[in-house]
Amino acid sequence: MRVLVTGVGGFVGPWVVEALRAKGHTVCGLGRQAPTAGLQQAEERFRVADITDPAAVEAAVVDLVPDAVVHLAAWTDAAAAERAIEAAYRANLGGTLVLLATLRAHRPRARFVLASSALVYGAIQRHELPVTEAVPLRPTGIYGASKAAAEIATLQWGRSYDLDVVVARPFNHTGPGQRAEFVCAAIAEQLAEIEAGRRDPVLRVGNLDPVRDFLDVRDVAAGYVALLERGRRGEVYNLCSGEGVSIAEIVALFRTLARRPVHVRSEPGRRRALDVERMVGSHARVTADTGWVPRIPLRDTLQVVLDDWRQRVQAMPSR
Repeated sequence: MRVLVTGVGGFVGPWVVEALRAKGHTVCGLGRQAPTAGLQQAEERFRVADITDPAAVEAAVVDLVPDAVVHLAAWTDAAAAERAIEAAYRANLGGTLVLLATLRAHRPRARFVLASSALVYGAIQRHELPVTEAVPLRPTGIYGASKAAAEIATLQWGRSYDLDVVVARPFNHTGPGQRAEFVCAAIAEQLAEIEAGRRDPVLRVGNLDPVRDFLDVRDVAAGYVALLERGRRGEVYNLCSGEGVSIAEIVALFRTLARRPVHVRSEPGRRRALDVERMVGSHARVTADTGWVPRIPLRDTLQVVLDDWRQRVQAMPSR
């Protein structure tokens, strides 16, 4: 199957490309920048385009002729979305609509897998845990609301225009290559800089109390491929571990992996507004329909994240 991956140059994109190749699929890609040399193989083609540009997206789809699409391209920084509301909606809802309209016109039989987010659930109540796909959507931030809007549009286009759509709701995920705007990468970056003697041995964090459901990005990529191949048309699926871990526990795990002792300081300026106390999901539906389960232990994931930042910090010029 020829699979178009949008946002192919982002954090998740290369892992999805790797997972698709492992299953024997041919990959084509769309992104705002040309892919790195490691992403491209002889039989594969990539196009540079903004997902919100209808003409550029149409030209790419007509040229690449995909049998399926994994739609990753999105505004992903939840904190920044609060300061750039229109841009976040334009990317997350507008870009999705551009792609759906293009597929309807040119590839109406292509399967479309939307990468949404667990943040669409928003204000989760304790009695709703673990979160199933039946829990109402009550997003509390712009990012979650824009993703919920993209989901609604995707499912509506599926029903109204007979498109083959599937929605994935990944929970928190991390891995090598993630930017430091995200909690695990932010902690790993600081620890790597402390080990390299580039900052004082003080780990600065935000609120340590929230409980989250963490996954390895490689498990999430495998989940997208499972939904592409075996997900039910018009269905929504959580991709999650099913286990809750507090940010304090994440910090404690990282400290066991660090090569130098560190003090931990919780700073008010690093705390997020509208933080949900506890967000833990159920992956029963995706497991029943596709056989997917998360396989990589959290400690192993944090180890590779920290090793990745050690390499990045060593490659940076001294400040």
